[in-house]
Amino acid sequence: MGDEPTHYPRADLVEDARSLATTLEASHPDPYAGHGGRVAFHRNLEELVREIPADGESLEAFYERVAEFAALVRDLHTAVSPPEETEAEVAGRLPLGFRVVGDGLYVDEVYDEDCADLLGGRLVAAEGVPTADLEARAAAVESADNEYGDRRNLGKMLEAVAPLRFLLDDEREPERPTLTVETPDGERTERTLEVVETDEPVETLATSVERPETDGEPAFRFLDDERSTALLALPDMRLYREHPEMMTAMDAEGSERMARDAYREVVGEPVPDELTDVLAGIPSATEVLTELVEEMADAGTETLVVDTRDNGGGNSALTYILLYVLYGWDGIADATADQISVPKDSDLYRQRFGDEGAVGETDNPAGFDFESYFARGDADEQLDQLREQVRLTETFREEVESGDNEAYYRPESVVVVTSAGTASAGTEPAFLLSKLGASVVGVPSVQAPNKPRDLLPGELPNTGLDFRVSFRHVEFRPEADDGDVFVPEAELTSDRFEAYDRAGDAGLRLALDFAGADDDSESNA
Repeated sequence: MGDEPTHYPRADLVEDARSLATTLEASHPDPYAGHGGRVAFHRNLEELVREIPADGESLEAFYERVAEFAALVRDLHTAVSPPEETEAEVAGRLPLGFRVVGDGLYVDEVYDEDCADLLGGRLVAAEGVPTADLEARAAAVESADNEYGDRRNLGKMLEAVAPLRFLLDDEREPERPTLTVETPDGERTERTLEVVETDEPVETLATSVERPETDGEPAFRFLDDERSTALLALPDMRLYREHPEMMTAMDAEGSERMARDAYREVVGEPVPDELTDVLAGIPSATEVLTELVEEMADAGTETLVVDTRDNGGGNSALTYILLYVLYGWDGIADATADQISVPKDSDLYRQRFGDEGAVGETDNPAGFDFESYFARGDADEQLDQLREQVRLTETFREEVESGDNEAYYRPESVVVVTSAGTASAGTEPAFLLSKLGASVVGVPSVQAPNKPRDLLPGELPNTGLDFRVSFRHVEFRPEADDGDVFVPEAELTSDRFEAYDRAGDAGLRLALDFAGADDDSESNA
């Protein structure tokens, strides 16, 4: 988009706005809910259109309009992306990184030694605008399922530069914002930040629990000499062999690129020429998790802590492999018995997946495939569908056909740790394991249990702005009174964060304390 105009005529912008609305209606399971209904959806569209100036406007101004319209859908997976030139205007980043704890944003990383005194501090304001107001402004332009998503989006906007222009008044400089931070000693400090050109923090919050070494793939370690407590890190739902295996078997668009990207991230360069060698070189979740249960069984491990903090999602297969080795097919059936997954057919869906896509044939006039809804409670049908999916990944299929590690070992206590950065498929270990008796602790995830997900990419015809839209209605907990927030059994609140000295691994320590688990780790501070 670099050579394209930055000012567009009104007619082109009106066409793009209406095109976005039409696509949302055609592709999204329920685009009206966040707007307040279908009439409100179209009223908001007409307000957007009528406010576009007669002589047109800049791409940046138009982006803000359509981003706000998409954000009203209140769906993590549906959004309009900022113009590329806006993102590239300022090299580098601002020197603070933030994390969500309870109702606050805390500095958990600094990228400039001059800001080290702000580490662990709580954000109070930016350019005099209180955090709550900033959060509301962030919610207006960036999609989220719930308040924790709004808070996390605000933190990300305060780490970058270009997005700040949508939070601050026009006359203020996003390149040099002044933030007010309440430091751990209770003092309020105002600091004008300067852009830094580094991706590596100079200091982070202290930690005391040693996590297993991983480049994104599943990994585990035991936390005490007796091996009574195991810590399983699931940092990503893409970086394991079974994911690209499944995508390759489905002949999904970009599957080979996914495999090579995963190899590059986890193993490094050079990437093998042959795809079979690429797949074989990516660590296997099946192998890691079967080794875990075998070692736990030998040791009589009492507690398993599953760390999903900041797992941004990917492929659900990893969760089912974990359930398989802990609980077997019977456990998977119990965990998914009331789960609903309703995809929606559309032109955009078929552009991405073809006419033989996963939605299949449906006579529903709106394009919904309700097979999973009517299959609820039918364990045999549910399992048949899951077993069919399993056959798409050769590595896990071989394990299932042998049955050697099905329901191999389950510790007495299983605890899942979440953070606000746990999203999409990254939330499934918490959602499903909790149905089988596991406890969930930490900060509520940005992903709601009963919300649309799985996205389709698109582009507006005139401005070329990229957007994404959900196409699947999902309910992991249909009985939940509030489907927007999955509340942990023990939430990492601001008070608890303070009690753990605002440690970088406070959520993990809360999980261990909640389980009464032993931990012989030395400090990583």
